[in-house]
Amino acid sequence: MFYPIAIPSRYQRYRGQAYRLVKWPYLIFCLCGYLLIALIVMLYLNKTPVYQSDLELVLPGTGATSSVALDNVGQVVSQTSAPFSSHGFNPRVNYKEMLLSRGVLNLASAQLSLSPEKFGQPKIALTEQTSILAISITGNSAKQAEAKAWALYNSLQFELDRLRADEVLHRDESIQGVLKEYRVRLNEARANILQFQQSSSLVSQEQFTLLVISLQTIKEKQLYLHADVSHLDDYAYGLGKNLGVSADLAGKAFILQSDVEFRGLLKELDISTSQLSEYQSRWGDGHPKVVAEQQRYQAARSALLVRSSIIAGPHAATVFSSLDLEVNPKRAQMFADLIEASAKAQGITAQIVDLHRSELHLKDQLKIYARESAVLDRFQREFDLAEAIFTSAAARLEAGKADVFASYPVLQLLTKPSLPTDIHSPIPQLGLVAGLVGFLFITSGVTVLCNRRRIIKVLLKRS
Repeated sequence: MFYPIAIPSRYQRYRGQAYRLVKWPYLIFCLCGYLLIALIVMLYLNKTPVYQSDLELVLPGTGATSSVALDNVGQVVSQTSAPFSSHGFNPRVNYKEMLLSRGVLNLASAQLSLSPEKFGQPKIALTEQTSILAISITGNSAKQAEAKAWALYNSLQFELDRLRADEVLHRDESIQGVLKEYRVRLNEARANILQFQQSSSLVSQEQFTLLVISLQTIKEKQLYLHADVSHLDDYAYGLGKNLGVSADLAGKAFILQSDVEFRGLLKELDISTSQLSEYQSRWGDGHPKVVAEQQRYQAARSALLVRSSIIAGPHAATVFSSLDLEVNPKRAQMFADLIEASAKAQGITAQIVDLHRSELHLKDQLKIYARESAVLDRFQREFDLAEAIFTSAAARLEAGKADVFASYPVLQLLTKPSLPTDIHSPIPQLGLVAGLVGFLFITSGVTVLCNRRRIIKVLLKRS
């Protein structure tokens, strides 16, 4: 059976080409891709504007050292290591994780009365070979972005202060327990000293030292006094040898010279002696006046001897019966010097005896003090050791309170949070470029798919 061949008209040919084009699947795919890219670009360009605020934080690069000197105790050194001296961790990484932690973000969002989801998370960049943290956070407005940055910074500082205070608290609790034990030992050592002082005659080591010094002073003083006594004895001996009298006789001579009756008899004897000499030279020994004067002389001399014996003794009477010290003042002065030297020697001798007695007493007391001093010295060393340990621990505690940046280094604000002047997102230029690139990508892809057979044939011929 044969069918006639129908020749289509121009309109029919045009309608057939249009139908084949509409039914072509690559065209549908290409149009859908264009629409999707255009939709994405429109959504990006029409989204709510976003502003970004930036700030930078810096950590110190060096540590700090402080030294406290305590009198009679020692020295306490407080040293804060540099944050980057340890190779085990990097404090910048710790602070980065703290900025991203739930506690800091919740605290920052609460300051702005926002939910943590609306507050968002900051972006943190760590610059190599520096101690700087670059932080950026976005907001719906410029002021909100700046407020978020300040809230984030304040929240981090608050959290650091809380952690430092918590560390100091726990450290204080542990050290306070140790201090309590040291305080008990210190009180026991002090009680031992007090109990010993109450039951002994030695109260302090200074008392023992003063006793030793006193004993040494007494010994030295005795040496000087012995020298003085020796000097006075030699002086009195030489003076008495020249005068022919002793100090005792010299004293009796002054007693006789102060007696009125003795001096009257001595004057009578002097007058009689002069008269007798005159009569003997004039008339000789046998003249009656000479004999009478001799009898007068003998009577005066006998009366003078009797009076001298009564006052000064028989020996002194023989020596001083014819001595008148008023006639010879120099001799009287030598008698006085002799008496004075003898009296001084006797006084110094008595002082030496008293000092020797005191020396014996101090030696006995020193023996007792020596035994007690050894015990007191042992108690004192124990007390000094306990006091040094307690004071050092207390000083370390106070120094540790000042060193609050040991575990959490100080964080300084290098640049304040910025107030954005331009929109961070969306960027129209970026959206248009992205759409154009998308169009080109889809067009080139569809073109390759349409001509894949030709491309394969060409490749096969070349191979």
